[in-house]
Amino acid sequence: MAVYKSQVLILKCQDWSETSQVVHLLAREAGRLRSLAKGSRRGLNPFSGPLDRWVLGEAVFSVADPDRLATLMELYETERFEGLRRHLPAFYGASYATELVMALVPDLDPQPAAFDLVVRTFRLLAQVEPEACRAVTFAFAWRLLALLGYMAEGGRCVECQAPVAADQPANYSAGLGGPLCANCRPEGRTHHLTAKTAQAMAFLASAEWDEVPRVRLSQTTANQMRSVLAARVAELAGKELSASRYV
Repeated sequence: MAVYKSQVLILKCQDWSETSQVVHLLAREAGRLRSLAKGSRRGLNPFSGPLDRWVLGEAVFSVADPDRLATLMELYETERFEGLRRHLPAFYGASYATELVMALVPDLDPQPAAFDLVVRTFRLLAQVEPEACRAVTFAFAWRLLALLGYMAEGGRCVECQAPVAADQPANYSAGLGGPLCANCRPEGRTHHLTAKTAQAMAFLASAEWDEVPRVRLSQTTANQMRSVLAARVAELAGKELSASRYV
C-alpha cells in the first residue's frame, strides 16, 4: 500500500453514505484519483469537512489498488476559491475546467504542471471581472491540451509541417489537433477559423497570464473557439462536456 502526502485540489464530491463521501482529487504528487473520505460528514472528522469541491489543501491518502478507491485519511484546507461562486462566468469557467481535467488527465499519473495550471486558473477566475472569465477559461483549455500532448506545434500545418500564418484564416483539424495549410486536404472534422479567431487562439495559448484577463472575445470568435475545443475534446474523451456550452 502506497501512502502519499500531497497538495490536493478537490474536483468533485459525492455522498457515499450518511457519514462518508467519495472525493475526486487532483493531487500534485500522484495525479487524479477517486478516494473515500470515511466519516467526512460527521461533526468531528479528520478533514475540513464535510468536504466540498474547489478547495485546495494538504492531504494524506493511501492507494492499495489502482482499480479501487483510494482512502483519504487527512485533509487540511489551505485555500477556498470563494470567488468561483460569486458570479456565473467564474462558476461556468471552473465547471468547464473541472470537466476537462476529469475527462483528460489520466488516473494516478503525476502531472505537477497541470496541477499548478488548474490552481492558477481557479485563482484568476475567482478574482477577475466577469467579462474576463471566458478568455481565462479558453486559455486554460488550450494550455492543458498542450501540456498533455494533445496539441500540435503552433504555426505549422499538422499534415505537412508547412508554416501557417497566425494572422490568416485557417482550417483547424479536430482529429489532429492543429491547423491545416491551404494545400493539405482536411481529414475528419475540420473547422474554418477567421483570422481573428486564429490570432486569439495563438495568443491565449502562449501569452503571459497577466495579459489574458485583458482579452475580450467577440461572440463570433468565442463561438468558433468553443466549437473547436468541443470537437477536439470529443475526439479525445469520446464525449462532449456539459459545461462547454456555457463558457
